[in-house]
Amino acid sequence: MLNSKEFFKHLKYKNVAFCMAGALLVILAITRSCSVDLSEKKEEPAPEPAPVVQKEEEPKEDTMKKGRITTEFRYEQVKNDTALHSGLLPVYHDEMDYQGERPADLESVYSALFDGDTQICAARTTQMYLTSEALEKFTALVRDLKGQTGAKDLMIYDGYVPYTGDTVGNEFWADGYEKTSDCGEHFLGTSVDLLTVAADGYPEFTGEGKHKWLLDNMANYGFILRYPEGKEAKTSHEAVKNHLRYVAYPASKIIANKGWCLEEFIEEVSKFTYKDQLVFTDTHGGQYCLYYVKADTKSRTTNIPVPIDGDKELKFRISGDGKEGYIVSCMVKTPDNTQQTDEEKSAGTDADEQKTEEPAKDEQEAAAEQKDDKTETTTAANDEPAAAEQQDEKDEKPENADNAGNADA
Repeated sequence: MLNSKEFFKHLKYKNVAFCMAGALLVILAITRSCSVDLSEKKEEPAPEPAPVVQKEEEPKEDTMKKGRITTEFRYEQVKNDTALHSGLLPVYHDEMDYQGERPADLESVYSALFDGDTQICAARTTQMYLTSEALEKFTALVRDLKGQTGAKDLMIYDGYVPYTGDTVGNEFWADGYEKTSDCGEHFLGTSVDLLTVAADGYPEFTGEGKHKWLLDNMANYGFILRYPEGKEAKTSHEAVKNHLRYVAYPASKIIANKGWCLEEFIEEVSKFTYKDQLVFTDTHGGQYCLYYVKADTKSRTTNIPVPIDGDKELKFRISGDGKEGYIVSCMVKTPDNTQQTDEEKSAGTDADEQKTEEPAKDEQEAAAEQKDDKTETTTAANDEPAAAEQQDEKDEKPENADNAGNADA
């Protein structure tokens, strides 16, 4: 049994132990309340990757729709007496007097006969001409025909034909030139009649065999088959397989895609105005608008609205239809691909950008020395395109008349 002194001593130690235990509990409580349970901490969401901006894909096929992709215009003034019958799209027939002007940029077809030192095409005579643009595209066409198929047996049987009197004494022909056609289309300098060259003569061009490539691809170079089979009721002419006509891109491509003849193309485009345009987009991303403007019959001139992009001029063409009005074709968006065809690069070329050089005299003399003029007994088919039926529509003026004027002569 503890005495009082030992009791108080034992109690002292016991109180110290209790105090220390209490202090330890307090420390543990404080530590627990201030600590962070890492197991309960939520992870922050990972940042979302930046959105990938995908390049607009080029259409897989050509498209054609009604729309309005140009809203600014200026006026281009043309003379009705000549402009209605000029350009790349007027329709002619044999009994129709040609009323357009003689092409100012005729060139000898001699330049189309060779690719370097290799002859790729023949001509009935070197005294034959096409407009510089039509000749450039035809040269590219026959050059690529050879490159793709190896064919180099084409012959140019006819090109430009004068519309005034006999060819004898004409500045473009020597005496004795045989005029083979009175077709009004040949007055334009954009039509080509083809034959082939063989060991036993000059067979007709039928577009078969290796030549099928030419018919399948000529629209990419601006050419159409003027009198296709099955369109006799529209053209008022029998089908002709060897008569090509240059109408330029995109008109040629639209005609090929839709299976139209020229008359049907004009008839369809005449339904569109500068406010409601025919919008054509090709597989290279090139975009074009086409529309029709009726000629001002109360005046000797017609003011035609042509698209602009602010102060920037767009490439355009104006062509008469040979009857009632004008077709405007404008390239709004340049094709994206770098290997576009020649005709796509020049589609919509302004008339002011056309070459106006006359064929060099020494080139003609060289052609005459190197090539004997060949006279083929086969006569070219008479071309009798009928005038297309046009749909009447109200002639309208551009909304933004502030952009009017500045018309090139």
